[in-house]
Amino acid sequence: MLESFLAVLAGRPSDEIVWTADLKYWMDGQKQAGAPGAGECTEQDYLELCRTLGCMPYYWYENFWLAEPEYEGVEVVAESQGARRCRTWRTSVGELREESLFMTESVSEAFVKHAVENESDLRTLLHILERRRWKPAGLDAFGRRAKQWAEYDGIPALGMIRSPLASFLHEWAGMGNGSYLICDHAPIVREILSLMEAQERPIIEATCRLRPPLVHFPDNLSSESLTGLFGEFMAEPYRKRLKAFHSAGIRCAVHLDGRVRGLLPKLTAVGMDAIEALTPFPAGDVHVEEMRSIAGSDKVVLWGGVPGVMFVPPYTWSEMKSHLAKLIDAWRGTPFVVGVGDQVPPYGDIDVVRRISDYLKHERS
Repeated sequence: MLESFLAVLAGRPSDEIVWTADLKYWMDGQKQAGAPGAGECTEQDYLELCRTLGCMPYYWYENFWLAEPEYEGVEVVAESQGARRCRTWRTSVGELREESLFMTESVSEAFVKHAVENESDLRTLLHILERRRWKPAGLDAFGRRAKQWAEYDGIPALGMIRSPLASFLHEWAGMGNGSYLICDHAPIVREILSLMEAQERPIIEATCRLRPPLVHFPDNLSSESLTGLFGEFMAEPYRKRLKAFHSAGIRCAVHLDGRVRGLLPKLTAVGMDAIEALTPFPAGDVHVEEMRSIAGSDKVVLWGGVPGVMFVPPYTWSEMKSHLAKLIDAWRGTPFVVGVGDQVPPYGDIDVVRRISDYLKHERS
């Protein structure tokens, strides 16, 4: 499928239907449940699992991020106590503190306290960011890993740091409170976002020198929360990124795994090559039959279409097969990649991944 995947990204015809599945969440669930053989899963183990299940290897989160932060004059302290994790940034003008909690029921982690909550915190954040720089990461190993992954008919994902608004909302302030801060303290928020954008440039330049086939924007977008902010705060930074990457021959995909209707046409309009983890009905807000018309383009790669909820009861293989038939009929003749939107759940039926592979082989023949 790798050859067909690269062809689809480049806008060329492909002979295969490409099928990807993010298995990390499922693997974490198996480990927590103490399933036989579900210990520390290595990159090689992941590649072997994808081969066994018949999907194209792509998602692996070690060596994923293209950069890691370094601070000068800022002390960063990370602490863990049971399921709770805390991180503190200490500076000469004050400190920021975040707390997150791991929830065993959902095998996931969520913030219970974001670092930035008020105007004073915004000023401390600006102070911290002025003393931060991004150091390239994951680039040196990519050539070796790409060769290894090609033997398994796959390619490793590379993730750009989150774009400024996504970083501010996801990593620092939270969606609800962050939206209020944008309204109430616009000048300093804009200064923060501008600084974040400027700090991306060395990472973009280093990635352009490497020239990987694809770079992922892991912004975890959802139309429910970001449609109204996109035009003012995200469109132009995206265009600048895309211009640089496209000049180097690099294709770009963005992660849209929530509601689709509002953002899908906007992402197409700024020039995104692929929009990944598209989650349709019965989990999302649109049906697979209408996604192409909502995108407003026959050139952008639609990537996803298989809701993660359909890997668990009450959904059956019969319902999944019917959904796949509708998906293929709706997207056939345009560039697409079949993928899970967003991940196979931790207690999902992994055999469904193999059955999807078998079904798509029949569609390819």
